[in-house]
Amino acid sequence: MLSAVHRAWLLLVVGCAAAYSEDGAKAETPKAKPAKVVSVKPAAEPVKVEAPKSCIDDAKPFDPVVMRARLEALAAPELDGRASGTAGDQAARALIAERFRCLGLAPGGDGDGYEQAFEDSNGAATANLVGVIEGSSKPDEIILVGAHHDHLGGGFLGANDNASGVVGLLAIAQAVAQRETKPARTIAFVTFGAEEQGLVGSMYFTRNPPKAVPLDNVVQYINLDMIGSHASKSSVFAFGAFAKQPAKKLLEKLDDKFPKVHLGIGGHSVRGDHYWFCKKTIPYVFFWTPDNRCYHEKCDTAAKIDYARMADIAQIAGGLATSLAETSVDLVASKTKIGCFGR
Repeated sequence: MLSAVHRAWLLLVVGCAAAYSEDGAKAETPKAKPAKVVSVKPAAEPVKVEAPKSCIDDAKPFDPVVMRARLEALAAPELDGRASGTAGDQAARALIAERFRCLGLAPGGDGDGYEQAFEDSNGAATANLVGVIEGSSKPDEIILVGAHHDHLGGGFLGANDNASGVVGLLAIAQAVAQRETKPARTIAFVTFGAEEQGLVGSMYFTRNPPKAVPLDNVVQYINLDMIGSHASKSSVFAFGAFAKQPAKKLLEKLDDKFPKVHLGIGGHSVRGDHYWFCKKTIPYVFFWTPDNRCYHEKCDTAAKIDYARMADIAQIAGGLATSLAETSVDLVASKTKIGCFGR
């Protein structure tokens, strides 16, 4: 039986997907028959337009049941794996943008929107999505949380890779939005397109940073990719948290609060969207769980996800983001001195 949250998300997904034809263009609206002219009395009162509805307090951000419903919507067969440039990709982006909007994130994409449009390696139109929660006292220093939203398509639904990361990112955004006071530093959120084609979306982002997220101002990047298979090897890794990085000590404190999560801290990784940030000497932490059985296989479905530990990992990543946003450590000086390493 579907929960109310799951039903709502599926309705939005199906509606978004139905708004596009198979070739990715918007479907034409059927032509209406000419209406008869009739006399109508003026309305007694002007029509009231309701303000956009907020979803900041619609759930506990890291509730595994809620996170499961949202993951099932993103990994639904209707989206067919969210391959870059497809109707499923467009529907997923619309869903994410709507969530950013109702959480009150400021648009950080092109114009006044959340999308940063680009063409993927096949020449298809797609986009990254960018939302921002401005810091209260150090708004020019940015903690950036990211996850790619695309997958392979063609029946490969990509529940762990990477609907799990997107759902984790949205949970963190909601937790930050629920705070009574804003964090000192800005926390920005980005979901990347065309990662499966070779980190195309993150490459475009780092080469064409949006005005809302100047790359020189990013003092830490946190990457969420495949955080739903902790049960596979009873482990999750936080790559990039080297000994001299401020993130390491903060992670060690957070790790103690989650005894059922086996967290490996440190080590370097080049396989993920953090790659381009490290090339720009931006420190990163990459959260990832091994999935030897279903990685890039059709068995990567919502039924295989370890939801309890996925929620824990998202909470650890969220705790790291807010701890970095509040720390008294000079993150600008640390970035300048250490870059993305710091062994």
